[in-house]
Amino acid sequence: MKSIHMKSISKPKSKSKSKKRMATILHLVQRGRVKLLSTFFPCFLPKSKDYEPPQAAPREKPSAPQQQQQQQGLCGEALLLASQLRGEIFHLPNLWKVFAEWPLAANQHAKRLESLVDTMLERIITNERKLKALKQADFARLISLWYPDAEWPELEMATAYSVWIFVWDDEVDAGDTDVSNDEALARAYYQNSLSTVRRLLGLDPSKRGQEKEPEDRALLTNMALFSDVGYAMRSATDIVQRERFFREMENFMVQVGVEHGHRMRGTIPSLDKYMEIRSGSVGCAPQIAITDYMLKIRLPETIMECAAMKALWNETVIICLILNDIYSVQKEIAQGSLFNIVPVMFKNCGREKQSLDRVSYEIEVALQESMKRFEDAVISLGETASTDEQLSKDVQSFIKWCRYFITGVLQWSLESRRYGMAKCRHEDGSLSIVL
Repeated sequence: MKSIHMKSISKPKSKSKSKKRMATILHLVQRGRVKLLSTFFPCFLPKSKDYEPPQAAPREKPSAPQQQQQQQGLCGEALLLASQLRGEIFHLPNLWKVFAEWPLAANQHAKRLESLVDTMLERIITNERKLKALKQADFARLISLWYPDAEWPELEMATAYSVWIFVWDDEVDAGDTDVSNDEALARAYYQNSLSTVRRLLGLDPSKRGQEKEPEDRALLTNMALFSDVGYAMRSATDIVQRERFFREMENFMVQVGVEHGHRMRGTIPSLDKYMEIRSGSVGCAPQIAITDYMLKIRLPETIMECAAMKALWNETVIICLILNDIYSVQKEIAQGSLFNIVPVMFKNCGREKQSLDRVSYEIEVALQESMKRFEDAVISLGETASTDEQLSKDVQSFIKWCRYFITGVLQWSLESRRYGMAKCRHEDGSLSIVL
């Protein structure tokens, strides 16, 4: 852990034996801590080839750029890939041309949301540098774009959830926390968090009546905002809705764990495998699962579980995944993560076609194909609900929200200081992103 690997303070030679004993004690304490975590919080992730331990291999002395990348936590395939991409320019067209017919709007409470977001961040973030960066990200703008028609009570819950999931995810993938640099700690973090989510949603029969009590005071600060989410959802949704939300949260945390394992070992999966993992770890599906709550509607399970709804849900996730990845790639590589669709496509497109221009082209194609499947699902879902006027109206509201969700991600990603795309943007809306 980072807290253990501190620079030594020089001491007189007469104290060298004491220094060695102290180093040995610290090492044993660290080993004991990890062992206890593994004992009390056994890994709940599925065992698969994604968690095979890496094999040691002889290494050549790294070059200066490689040493810099290793300091960022890069290793294995990711280190080699980073050396290939370092300093290269990733060009993107103006994607608003692709989404020109889709709606974009902001909530009337946009200004009020800014104060709410800042207050929530101050509740759970104590590090001043991180707090400043998170405030500059302007999550209030994103939430305003996602829910332009929502009323204030629903916005409060959506804000608590959205701020929480950004902060929760950063703890794992920012690369500057103990959890992000230790798989045993990360597994404990996922399992404790998931257990707390389940309890706060009122889905743990053994903890009925204890929904507001923290299970683990070490997680209280991190999970404080989710207690707001749990209370709101217990008050306004039925158990089927909460169970669906929980399943999506569980998949999100499991896939974040798989992604974290790839980052720790520096492995780059195939594109298909990447899309499978990232569709969960991007965190969009749980957000979609609260849509009926936000719209104050209740679609019947025959609609929620039909093939057309699942297709709409899936394509919404894929489009948002692609948009999130392409605009965050610069930030993620800088933080030591190559687990992003741009590097993954680059590695998997073959040596003869391996170029960032090729990646840009393939991303445009993937977006257009996903949008076509999205529109097919819209038609099918509309036909399914056509015999009931109120149901048809509610379904159309759900579809419209999915469009808002996507255009909100697009617009906010271009504006937010979190990704710094304003510095990469040309007058025609295209981007040149230095990796």
